[in-house]
Amino acid sequence: MSKKLILVLLCVFSLQAKGQNYVESDNFKFKFIKAKKASGATWIYSIKTAKEAKRVQVRFKMKSLSGKKENFDPNKFYLVSDAYKVRVRPLDVRYNYAAGWIFLPFDKLIENQSIDSSIQEFVCYEPEIKDTFQDYSIVGYEDISPNINFGTKKKPKIISPYLHPEDLRACKIDIYFALPKELTEFKIYYGEQIIGEIEIK
Repeated sequence: MSKKLILVLLCVFSLQAKGQNYVESDNFKFKFIKAKKASGATWIYSIKTAKEAKRVQVRFKMKSLSGKKENFDPNKFYLVSDAYKVRVRPLDVRYNYAAGWIFLPFDKLIENQSIDSSIQEFVCYEPEIKDTFQDYSIVGYEDISPNINFGTKKKPKIISPYLHPEDLRACKIDIYFALPKELTEFKIYYGEQIIGEIEIK
């Protein structure tokens, strides 16, 4: 598989998920809301993508099974393409605050203790928190984690971060992905469970 194919994003104008009932996984249940081409500058840092690339936003409603706050691990989200034999980590994951439309990012973590002081406001080192994305590899599928530039074009600081879990009860979740343009169908997982099967209209 070429690097160019891996780095390009899926250009989408209308997406639809198969089945819109709640699906349980671990201590939570998820219901697909919508998927669309991501627009606007929602990041305070730049995300490295190809020039022709587009971002895709997928939104779910999420509730804890207990009805109380539970530990929610965004690193368990990933996208699988059977056509391309890839398992893709999200570019970003956000959750809405209370009942409002303000979506907050999960804090970003790094595995390497050597953090440039100029980017400490964006990422931190907490080795006690495991990157659980690594736990769900699929035999015969390539794992892809996006790189984010926390520096500048002239002085790039390229990192592939993972996310800090949060205690959550119920909220909306926005997940952003980078995918090949030709991809027409894919699955969204949380842990070992498929929570959405999405296709291009």
